[in-house]
Amino acid sequence: MLRRAWMRALVAATTLVCAAPSPTTLAGDQEEREQHTREAVERVVESHDTTLLIGAGNLMIKQSAVRSARRLLREWGHEAGLAGEWWDDAPQYRAAKAELLKVADATIQRRYASGAWLKEAWYEYTARELNGEEADVIANHFQTEGGREVRMLMDWYLGEMVMFNYTFTDRFEYELQDAERELKALQQEAQQRIPIEDIEFTSRYPESFQFLACSGENRYCPGVKYWKMLIYPLVGEIIRYIDSVSADIEAQMRAQRPAVERYIEAFKASRQGKPKE
Repeated sequence: MLRRAWMRALVAATTLVCAAPSPTTLAGDQEEREQHTREAVERVVESHDTTLLIGAGNLMIKQSAVRSARRLLREWGHEAGLAGEWWDDAPQYRAAKAELLKVADATIQRRYASGAWLKEAWYEYTARELNGEEADVIANHFQTEGGREVRMLMDWYLGEMVMFNYTFTDRFEYELQDAERELKALQQEAQQRIPIEDIEFTSRYPESFQFLACSGENRYCPGVKYWKMLIYPLVGEIIRYIDSVSADIEAQMRAQRPAVERYIEAFKASRQGKPKE
């Protein structure tokens, strides 16, 4: 009797051991889930059109660089005994300013224009906020007709938020000289993406309306959660990065003082014998 009970227990234990997944299987499942999450997040990020975000930041960096160049030229000119005559009317001033703005353009190309920094930040914040299932829901929805409309509106308003930040803090000048090219490029891209009012959107795309109108606590409705992530931490990160590139440009401009002083000396020499303005 005891022997039979022992044998039944042994068989049961053996069955449990055989049925339990091995550590290798568990590790494989975990790796597969992580891979699925990475792919879903990448699909979400790649769905977005970053043209307006990149263009808005490019304009703000260039305008900041123009103001930095003018401020430094005024500062260095004043220290050299120059006043109002050291300005755009002077060819030496224009040449010195062009020298500084070359630094800005090179830095924008190196650190900003490709948008790689934006995709990296976007991926990081999305992966932190969403699990694989949520990212998959969003990526799939963006492939639908209504979802594309939602995504296009998101991209438009993200660009507007960046512009609003610099407008509200008096760092955007509509008619600032030497940044006209960047402003025109942004305007041309924006013109192609202006949202068209669709009063029938909610009836034609009820699922897309629900995507943003439902509770953010609903695990099957991550749209609100995602949008909050975009407009708060991600936009904050974008603005901080833009400002860091601007600060980097000004620091590099300051290092160009020896080159600029040659233009200052050439200007002073050209004015020998002329009355001070």
